[in-house]
Amino acid sequence: MNLRLTLAALLLCSALPALEYAHKPADPQPTGWPLTAEEKAFIGKPEYDRRPGRENSQHLPQLWPAVPSAGSWGGTSWVDTHAKLVTYVQANPGPCDVLLVGDSITQQWGSPLDKGVLNDAWLKAFPNAKTINIGIGGDKAQNVLWRLDHGGVDGIKPRAIVLMIGNNNMFFTPETGVAAVAQGVKACLANLREKFPEADVVVAKVLPCHAPKVRFYEDILLTNAEIDKLNLGADPKVKVLDLTKDFLNADGTIKQALFKPDNIHLSLEGYTVYAARLKPLLDATLGGKGLGSTVVLPKKETAAKQSSATDAKSATPGAKPTSPSGPTTKTADGKSLVYAYAPYNEGKLDPQLTGWPLTEAELAWANKGEYTRKPGHEANKHLPEMWFVTPTAGHWSGKDATYGNAWLAHHATNIAHVKAAGAIDVALIGDSITQGWGGGFDGTPFNAAWQKQFSGLKAVNLGIGGDRMEHILWRLDHGALEGASPKVIVLKIGVNNAPLIKANGVPVETAAKGIQLCVENLRLRCPQSQIIVVKILPAFDPSKEVGATVREVNVALDTLKLEADPQVHVIDVAADFTHADGSLKSELYSDKYLHLNLAGYEVFAAKLKVAVDAALKR
Repeated sequence: MNLRLTLAALLLCSALPALEYAHKPADPQPTGWPLTAEEKAFIGKPEYDRRPGRENSQHLPQLWPAVPSAGSWGGTSWVDTHAKLVTYVQANPGPCDVLLVGDSITQQWGSPLDKGVLNDAWLKAFPNAKTINIGIGGDKAQNVLWRLDHGGVDGIKPRAIVLMIGNNNMFFTPETGVAAVAQGVKACLANLREKFPEADVVVAKVLPCHAPKVRFYEDILLTNAEIDKLNLGADPKVKVLDLTKDFLNADGTIKQALFKPDNIHLSLEGYTVYAARLKPLLDATLGGKGLGSTVVLPKKETAAKQSSATDAKSATPGAKPTSPSGPTTKTADGKSLVYAYAPYNEGKLDPQLTGWPLTEAELAWANKGEYTRKPGHEANKHLPEMWFVTPTAGHWSGKDATYGNAWLAHHATNIAHVKAAGAIDVALIGDSITQGWGGGFDGTPFNAAWQKQFSGLKAVNLGIGGDRMEHILWRLDHGALEGASPKVIVLKIGVNNAPLIKANGVPVETAAKGIQLCVENLRLRCPQSQIIVVKILPAFDPSKEVGATVREVNVALDTLKLEADPQVHVIDVAADFTHADGSLKSELYSDKYLHLNLAGYEVFAAKLKVAVDAALKR
């Protein structure tokens, strides 16, 4: 009988109608899971193409945060992530103690999207609490609303809920305004209260981040003030938690020890402070009588089959796909890496996967516009998660009589320089900042900063302006260092990838993986060389989207532990190019935001000198 009652209650919960939102969502399937084919097609559109009002060619940014919308990382990555969480929730039906709802700050309490283990701060504060975590990094209020309406919490019955959302909405406050974000938080709360009327809810206001006078920081404070105006705590089942004073110093700066280096995400110490503030609020509900901390984790495969484009296949019989946790697989002949994008490995893109000079077919291919050569284009798919990890030739608008594409001519000149150099002490490879050292394809001499620190070394510069990770991979696969064995290779790449991340839905982790692949490719082709990886230099406005993304990629790169290989050394020059508040030392940049002037190269050279000298002694 009890089982029947439980099932009936669960069915009743899942059958609750959706909220009446401020604008009727354009989704053909406003609620429910799994998705219909029509809904899958709809959410496959870029998120900006599904915003409220778009269906009538209206621009209604004030409604964005409070109207459900599926997220988008490009391809099906975001909905696949949601599907994994749906599977996780379905594996843990019935009562639970705490449901955690939010973005990456929530996810990093410990999530099935990661290792599935709650972090020490949570376990120490709530050791007996059966906790379900449905945080997804990058989510905005509207994405949480969509997930709640599409199977994200069906079948569970939490005693307490912790909601923290709104940080990622700050990217859009110049259009939406801050009051709209507060309305988005209110809508998420209303959704949770409708679905779980017996649960107590803690609404944690948006955590501060960055620094005073930075728009992102200031808009968070303004958003929290708007949340106060809504008087959410008037509902006796709701407690509003303001963590601002816990995470800020008296002068308004963030307490650095509580944050990771990106000044957004929390350190373990930060989570310990957060947990201490949550504890009395949750203990009032749980009364120290938790159901136990064990939950069932989903299998590694998501409920929705991953896009076939992410299924790695070998280019050579006998080669296995890359393990996400181990080194990248090599082809059976050991001469190249096996990349994740299957059609590339099957030769359906580049007709000449490796080698130099190019065949006629490859030359014709590389002269096409780069957009038409992106992974997925051949199948009419938008797969930005594959862009940085699939080799592709660059493309300059200038023409060359021999190669057509001027970028190919620069690559050819670099190859000639390497072959003419003989024994090489230092090889530089990267983008325009590397090219700016001089001594490269453009015929300029090495600059004064290089000459001052490295005049006694035989060096070659393979930098090409505008290059991204995928271009470096292509160049290495097409003769860039063929026959060479430099004592030291300096790799500096990634700043040109940063603008494509938020704009096109490329996961930050994919950018870090692209750098890792460049390192693995160098290790494959120059096994005797010491490799120095220069983390992406601070660029753009660090308080805004692209500049912040540079920091995020560098943080993600740290997690890959490249220096576990004794021949790989990582250096970080961020502190040399930024002030204490995170802003750029613009006096070191020729354009104030990206390229270095001579003073900048002098700072860079001094830092690089230490690393190169140490590498040469190994």
